[in-house]
Amino acid sequence: MANERSGRARPDAPVRSGRRAVRLHVWIPIFYVAASTAWIALSDLALAQLAPGEDTTSWSISKGIGFIVVTAVALHVGLRRALADERAAFEALRASDERKGHFIAMLSHELRNPLAPLRHALWILDRSSPESEQAVNARATLGRQVLHLSRLTDDLLDVTRISRGKIQLQRDRVDLAEVVRRAVEDHEALFASRRVTLAPSLPALAMPIDADATRLGQVVGNVLWNAAKFTDPGGRAEVRLAREPGGTAVLRIRDDGIGIPADVLPHVFEPFVQADRSLDRTRGGLGLGLSLVKTLVELHGGTVEARSDGPGLGAEIVLRLPLAPEQPVLGRPTAGRAPDAMPRHRVLVVEDNVDAAETLREMLQLWNHDVEVAHDGRRGVEQARAFLPDVVLCDIGLPGMDGYEVARALRADPALSGVFLVAVTGYASPEDARRAANAGFDLHLGKPVPLEVLEEVLATAPTAAPAIAMQH
Repeated sequence: MANERSGRARPDAPVRSGRRAVRLHVWIPIFYVAASTAWIALSDLALAQLAPGEDTTSWSISKGIGFIVVTAVALHVGLRRALADERAAFEALRASDERKGHFIAMLSHELRNPLAPLRHALWILDRSSPESEQAVNARATLGRQVLHLSRLTDDLLDVTRISRGKIQLQRDRVDLAEVVRRAVEDHEALFASRRVTLAPSLPALAMPIDADATRLGQVVGNVLWNAAKFTDPGGRAEVRLAREPGGTAVLRIRDDGIGIPADVLPHVFEPFVQADRSLDRTRGGLGLGLSLVKTLVELHGGTVEARSDGPGLGAEIVLRLPLAPEQPVLGRPTAGRAPDAMPRHRVLVVEDNVDAAETLREMLQLWNHDVEVAHDGRRGVEQARAFLPDVVLCDIGLPGMDGYEVARALRADPALSGVFLVAVTGYASPEDARRAANAGFDLHLGKPVPLEVLEEVLATAPTAAPAIAMQH
């Protein structure tokens, strides 16, 4: 179920081999000097005791031969060790290079695959009636392929953050049963589209857990995504959540899909390992899903294991998480105002991508807002001074004057210091959010922004925001 098979060599093998080689360079000369010194001292003592006043020429020759033997033995042992370490380091580097090449080829395949249906769908939309069956199918194709690309991007970014230790959990008291229930509901359409039966069995009582609900939902979602992807039409997947003695929740997600080969099973939680190793890669994916699952579950203090009886016999992922002491589970906060009660805003869009800017303008106008657009930072500041918006949706990666500079310029202008300033950007890491806040942005949204999020932002944005004292 998840992940391409990687080589067995450990990534830190070259480093450790290099350290051993350095130690060999140190101890071989030391050993040689110590052995030579001992040989000279002991041989002279023995000679003085056994043959006082005798000719020592033959003994000196023997000592010379002894030096040669000691040196030869030391070099032989040391060089064999050094060559073995060099060979191990070479094999580790070769395996690492093979994994990198395989991953690049796989990534190229996975990124190129959605481009053809995206192009075809756009071509169909340009030439068909908006209400025709062809247009409906084309829009559905666009939605599926954009979702696929979004998951690939999210997985790559998450793996990068985890490898650098940048993942921080936002823990709260949540109901694990509710988290699983939502994840199941979110994936029902996926299972239906693949004609795979999804059968959940969830407890009626709450199962409180101290966890990051978003990350926990991502964990369950990744396992469900794999179950749907690796199960053929007509198959079945079961989701069971229960308590175990000792205050532990166990979540089992089992499918009757393609299963996991015995040689892959121990490695399914390693990055870039996949059960589907065929050239056509009909199952798709980067092999990152279960790697993320394992890391996030362990960050929550839990464990995860994979089980399978072999190819064609399905697979089961078992997650165990520690439950919290029983307390009432806090509900989700509700928005201040519904989008249908959205006030009318003067909105300035600062975006260098013309297609993105114009489609956003048209959407905002359909929501009855007054909208102006600028395609670079300097022009954005000029239009803000002339248009006097109460909301600015600003990209960060702008030509000439970036979004951070735009924000600082607007905050420094008394007439614009109270504008509600929203960063809408592809720079979406926690560090980027902190930089945006320090520059003067009120809100930081990563592209692509879900429409319901944008609706809520505009529904709750002030129509005449007072000047905001930014805290650094």
